[in-house]
Amino acid sequence: MESNQDKEYYIATTDEKGEMIVYNSVAYKLSEIDLINLIKICLKEERNKGLGRKLLDAYKDSTLHRPQITNRRLSLIGIEEKPKEQPETIKKPRLR
Repeated sequence: MESNQDKEYYIATTDEKGEMIVYNSVAYKLSEIDLINLIKICLKEERNKGLGRKLLDAYKDSTLHRPQITNRRLSLIGIEEKPKEQPETIKKPRLR
């Protein structure tokens, strides 16, 4: 039943006019498993953490409607859902 919910991801870029070009042919299609594997390679194997975070954010954003499945799949590759940290504010000292 989960396989019916799997998404397909495509490579995209912008042209010189700033318009989005989506390469939706089979050669450029990524399955959800492909994307999860890329996230694992980038983050867990520490190949490119910046790219891994971007891919992870895009994956989480595209699967907001089913967080339980997403969290389970990510936990299988060792990425646990962390509670969002509140940024610390720096209090300015009072000047006398």
